[in-house]
Amino acid sequence: MAVSPEFQRQGVGQALVRRGLEILRDSKASGCVVFGDPAYYRRFGFRKNPGIIFEGAPANLFLALKFTDSPARGKVAYHEAFNATG
Repeated sequence: MAVSPEFQRQGVGQALVRRGLEILRDSKASGCVVFGDPAYYRRFGFRKNPGIIFEGAPANLFLALKFTDSPARGKVAYHEAFNATG
């Protein structure tokens, strides 16, 4: 997620995150992971989860939010479209 500088600090990013999480919950997703600023994402309930691994990423920037009581474990990978260059 990114918000243009002229619209930052107006609640746009927060609204986008909250709406995205609402959509995920409504679709019965088990949870969500983010790679970003912990100080920002903790306000939404994201926390470190040692059972979920994003190889090659700094662990302190990788957070998860569970929507169920089920244990979350496994490796995370972005869709190949995010690895495209050019």
